[in-house]
Amino acid sequence: MREAAKSEKRNVRQPLGRRISSLRKSKGMTLSEVADMCGISEATMSRIETGQTDISAHHLFILANEFGADIAEFFTDHAKPLTSGMRSVTRSGEAKGYTLARYSTEVLCADLSNKDMHPAINHVTAESLDEVGGLWSHDGQEFLHVLKGSIVLHSEFYVPLLLDAGDSVYFEGSMKHAYVKAGDEPATILVVVGPSRGTAR
Repeated sequence: MREAAKSEKRNVRQPLGRRISSLRKSKGMTLSEVADMCGISEATMSRIETGQTDISAHHLFILANEFGADIAEFFTDHAKPLTSGMRSVTRSGEAKGYTLARYSTEVLCADLSNKDMHPAINHVTAESLDEVGGLWSHDGQEFLHVLKGSIVLHSEFYVPLLLDAGDSVYFEGSMKHAYVKAGDEPATILVVVGPSRGTAR
């Protein structure tokens, strides 16, 4: 049973890793260069690209900025640029799930690239900051709404904040932060990351 679970997790990671590898190569960058950008070892970057290790959302944002890519491009080969009059619909249960280093995520509206906002539903199972690797930051602003369960939002400038189902918070992503579940059950949250102030198109 355990080996089957490991195999399934690898199968989920591999498409993401292949797309990271493809984008890296399209930019003419070496594995070592990308690893240095993310602040991780070349061996770890190699394991990410081959689907053996999870990547964090923090590192995905770094790669998106360096590659000049939309986050959606990491999750689908068929993302189309957002143009006037276009829209994207994600039906219940149709979002593809991916396992990142801190949580599992369902990326919404991944068929559109060049978006100013990046929406996702995250499933939070970690119980401690150690488990998620401490506080991290990213470019842009973040909106978080708790759909189910409870979380504790940790951030560098505030005391830990308990958020229950129905609660929301909006903050600057450059402030280091992390969230962990507060109850016995995993928490489900809607997260929308938007551009930094003054950079919206």
